[in-house]
Amino acid sequence: MQPSLYAPVRNLMLYLTEDCNLRCTYCFVDKKPRRMTSEVARKAVEFFLHRNISGAEWQIGITFFGGEPFIELDRMEEVVAIAREPRQDTYKKIRFSATTNATIATPRVERIIKDSNMSLLISMDGGHGASAYRPFVSGKSSYEHVAKNLPKLVSWSGDAYVRMTFHPGALDLVGNVRHALELGAPAVALCPVVEARWAGHEEALEEAYQALAEWYIEEARRGRILPLEITHIMLRQYHAYRHGAPRTPRPCGVGTYLLGVDPEGHVMPCHRFLYRPQDWLGTVDSPKLSEKRQKYVHLSSRDILGCDVCVAEPVCGGGCRAVVVNAGIDLTQAHPSFCLVTRAHARAAIRVYDTLSKEHNSAFLHSLHSESAHDGALAELASS
Repeated sequence: MQPSLYAPVRNLMLYLTEDCNLRCTYCFVDKKPRRMTSEVARKAVEFFLHRNISGAEWQIGITFFGGEPFIELDRMEEVVAIAREPRQDTYKKIRFSATTNATIATPRVERIIKDSNMSLLISMDGGHGASAYRPFVSGKSSYEHVAKNLPKLVSWSGDAYVRMTFHPGALDLVGNVRHALELGAPAVALCPVVEARWAGHEEALEEAYQALAEWYIEEARRGRILPLEITHIMLRQYHAYRHGAPRTPRPCGVGTYLLGVDPEGHVMPCHRFLYRPQDWLGTVDSPKLSEKRQKYVHLSSRDILGCDVCVAEPVCGGGCRAVVVNAGIDLTQAHPSFCLVTRAHARAAIRVYDTLSKEHNSAFLHSLHSESAHDGALAELASS
């Protein structure tokens, strides 16, 4: 039996281009001038709609990725139009989302976001200092463009939030989150650069997360819950765990409910496998995926070695598998830097939970029962 028959794909990430107008120092994409053709775009949509791929899922999502996807507005508009073509043999509803660096906010961008009801994951690392790591190709700072465009993009999208990348050179988590919220970010997902050199920064990392926990507690006591997406997920998972629920069953959506397609139509276990042809699962020319997919379909958090003795075990399924294999580590191994950062985050989340639960903080307790409203593909992307 084909793995696709019993592991329906809910989200497909399309690399409209690998090109980008920024040169973020931590980005894993090579910025090659490869761009998706109209033919590949059509095949990708038809591939996704096939019963062997998305199965009986009736609500599915396409995420535009890059590079910077708003460079390729012609192709983006084509994909939306193709997905909306009437079909007698399908009842599926396709939701659209995009990850963007927030440097392009033209009237045409506004039109396609509104017309497609597009969700947005907006990259912003904080203030001027943090933005120094994501300059334009010319070397000029991108901060002014992002700060100006962020409120526009948020107002155009019915569902938008900021993906805030951080690394040893940008560890003022409280300051950077506060800055993004002041500029109009509805919510922030803090996402570490796992591949960064974290050795020697362990103490600073711990202090940064504990400062974030203190800020969270102070705000909750005032009746305000900080819109920290990943922290909120952790808190809900920890609450469920404390009440008898098992830990997260999977490390991530790799090769199962999430797949990626590169500009040439190769199907990948996720967007982070862009330069690993040995792991690709097929092409959009055929809705039959390689048997190699089975190792992802059957992957469980129980398979990740060493997690049972980790403080983060209740709130972590083992982390992004693409980061692991790209580092030359086995699929069932843990990535040391991911573990370092996740443990620091988990300790902060547990401190928040224990403190506010003992205080019977009503705003906090209510938040534990509220699901995030953000699109599944964007949440997956934000955490990887």
